[in-house]
Amino acid sequence: MSKIDNIDQIENAKDRDLIKLLQKLVRIPSWVPDDEAGKWTQNENRLVDFIEEWLLANTNLTVVRQKLDYGRFNLIASKGTPEIVFLAHLDTVAPPITSPYSPLGAEIHDGKVWGRGSSDMKCGIASLMQAAALSPEANNYAILFYADEEYDFLGMKALVRDYSDLKPRFLISADGSDLRLGVGCRGLIEIRARVYGQTAHAASGKGNNAILGVYQLMEGLSGYFESKSDAIMGKSSLNLAYLFGGKDMGNEGLVDGKLAKVGQEGNVVSDVAEFVIDIRPSSPEISVESIIETLMETAQERGLRVEVVNVRHDLRAWFTARSEIAKYEKLVGSVCGLDEVRFTNPRKGGYLDIQMLWEAVGKPPAFVFGAGSGKTEHADNENVEINNVIVVRDFFVEVLKKQ
Repeated sequence: MSKIDNIDQIENAKDRDLIKLLQKLVRIPSWVPDDEAGKWTQNENRLVDFIEEWLLANTNLTVVRQKLDYGRFNLIASKGTPEIVFLAHLDTVAPPITSPYSPLGAEIHDGKVWGRGSSDMKCGIASLMQAAALSPEANNYAILFYADEEYDFLGMKALVRDYSDLKPRFLISADGSDLRLGVGCRGLIEIRARVYGQTAHAASGKGNNAILGVYQLMEGLSGYFESKSDAIMGKSSLNLAYLFGGKDMGNEGLVDGKLAKVGQEGNVVSDVAEFVIDIRPSSPEISVESIIETLMETAQERGLRVEVVNVRHDLRAWFTARSEIAKYEKLVGSVCGLDEVRFTNPRKGGYLDIQMLWEAVGKPPAFVFGAGSGKTEHADNENVEINNVIVVRDFFVEVLKKQ
């Protein structure tokens, strides 16, 4: 289909309807701004409205809304007692300022649909929606359309809170790319902490520099992570994302509990520093508690004191053995016409929030499979191959037929 530049060039009516559906989804803005006020007015709600109306008109699924903060919603579509649970997130990142084609135009060029969300992940949403419509006899499954995957996991956290009593045999996320199976990811832990040292005159050779102390703590954490390297998932990553320090000014230096003002005299040893670390743990043994314990022990050894300001994320690693999804690996090969199915590398890439629900519902076999383009997700030139969208739709139809 590389020469397709117009929807009418797609000969098969079913395939043409699928791509028309994807275009409609892309043309509905579903990005969320960073400011608190904006989340009330610019979000996924128009997309929720469209999907709900479409499913009620074209499938025999029961569809309910799950209320979230900021007047937002998840959408739960189900039939029977779900033995298979599909996942698809509703939000996208913001449209680019510059792009080859209109970011919300869903134009077709070179056998691809272009625009924000075409790859991540409205192609997956469209494939699931049409697969459900083409499978009226399928029973005992659910599709969870959820908000806020690109930001702070508001939607997934609500699913975990209200739907952890589900006991599916399989979890399947359509948030995949390049027709590769994903069976694991490293976790996501983010901690903001403050280090206290000892001030002194810079010329005295005394004191205990808190800023330098942060780097000493990072060395201690690196050694700890090295000892917890996982045979399959590899090493954990550690990123010192933010660092601010100087002479402690007490409460006067704090704004909303965060260090915002310090003395900056060059002849004074810094006695306070605040930092943010982003950790991608590869081993389930690595937790917020174990990280904080390592920070405290390292600080004590160096005559420093550590105070945790907040923990933004505390999410563990996820991994499913290939043997647990062997029948679906075979099905992917059959539908895609592949002698050897390709897998994503769990040692690379970001956190996947399927992990949260996987852990909450008892760690059933889980995988990610989708049509997205890994090279263009979030990029100015975001696009998705039309043929890949069709293949993923066919895979979901087969899953529903055989489950």
